[in-house]
Amino acid sequence: MNQDFNTLIDEAILLELNVSDLYMLFYRHFPEDGQFWWKLAIEEQNHAALLKTIKQMDHFHIQIPREILPAGLEELEAANEKIVLAIAEFENLQDRNKAFQFAHNIENSAGELHYDTFMNSAANSHIQSVFKKLNGEDKNHAERIRKYMIDHHIPQAVSGS
Repeated sequence: MNQDFNTLIDEAILLELNVSDLYMLFYRHFPEDGQFWWKLAIEEQNHAALLKTIKQMDHFHIQIPREILPAGLEELEAANEKIVLAIAEFENLQDRNKAFQFAHNIENSAGELHYDTFMNSAANSHIQSVFKKLNGEDKNHAERIRKYMIDHHIPQAVSGS
């Protein structure tokens, strides 16, 4: 297995799991939005499972679409670091508005946005088509968060952030 690919996919899997952990924290802290956060957390776990499948396929030398992963490891590492720090911060700071704003920001970050773009693009191969079917409707998180914020009168941005 290509070590660069292995490192990149491991970091992408970690990103999905970290985002899921963050959403589970929000689920626990904000029961009025619990169902929303629960669904997103489960979908992030599903994304991680799909990436793990891709890693296994690569191990068996099955051609997989490289476009599913962002090109830069540094972006993924930075996003993971940011999420881990946010989880620690949100353990003590239970601010519903900031939780939604941070989640929207993360869903527009390199790793998450790249995954969503791949899942929303036209299938160029049978393998990509299979992954899109497996992913189902587990996409468009940024848009769904934004819509939920609008529907529930949650401010879109905090001044100075």
